[in-house]
Amino acid sequence: MKKYLLICVTYHSDEALRQFVESVHRAAERVKGKMQVDIEIADNGADNRGYLGGALPIYNAKAKGYDFVSISNVDLQLAPDFFEQLLTTDSTNIGWLAPDIYTAKINRHENPCMLTRPQKRNFCIWNIIYSSTLIYRLYHALYVLKSQKSKVYPACDIYAGHGSFMLFTRAFVAHYPELHYPTFMYGEEIWFAELVRAAELKTSYAPTLHIDNIGNINTGTMHQSLKSRWSKESLRAIYKQFFR
Repeated sequence: MKKYLLICVTYHSDEALRQFVESVHRAAERVKGKMQVDIEIADNGADNRGYLGGALPIYNAKAKGYDFVSISNVDLQLAPDFFEQLLTTDSTNIGWLAPDIYTAKINRHENPCMLTRPQKRNFCIWNIIYSSTLIYRLYHALYVLKSQKSKVYPACDIYAGHGSFMLFTRAFVAHYPELHYPTFMYGEEIWFAELVRAAELKTSYAPTLHIDNIGNINTGTMHQSLKSRWSKESLRAIYKQFFR
């Protein structure tokens, strides 16, 4: 029997958590006897440790021995056949499976998040974007506009998946049984992509694995200056670790 560990991070989002867990249970019922699905909740309500700050202590303590481990937000809904499709998905030499995450409110398929590895100039551009609230708002507006023409991709190897739901394989966990993220929040897609790359594994887009994204509940109320500062700190740390 395959074993799946799902680590979800919540921050004052009890109703979204309830709905998310219900969708997981519905999907898990359809693979009973074929896959064991365990849910662990990282509740940041009392002490906000950040996305990976909440998830990775659970990963470090419990990921070993699982065939699949995911880290996710809770403002999501798994398709009823999610685990059924996963059982038929080839994960040979793959460290990260990126599902089809669809955000209906902007008509966007979030994966593939990044098709190719960023260059040093990308980090310079991102630093400028996150240094100005005005530039960031313009950038975000263009992102939403572009989302209206979101392209649908077939299954393919990619650089990085979307951070809202990251699904890792046994091979990834074998390489990285313990992980510690260098900053508070953001930039996790590039960080994990670089870990997969260093392990000589692949990140693969798996469009048969469907998830609905219902919106940025955990970070939607945060002030833009905080998001920008955390993003800059994370990108600086990632650049120093992997791109210098």
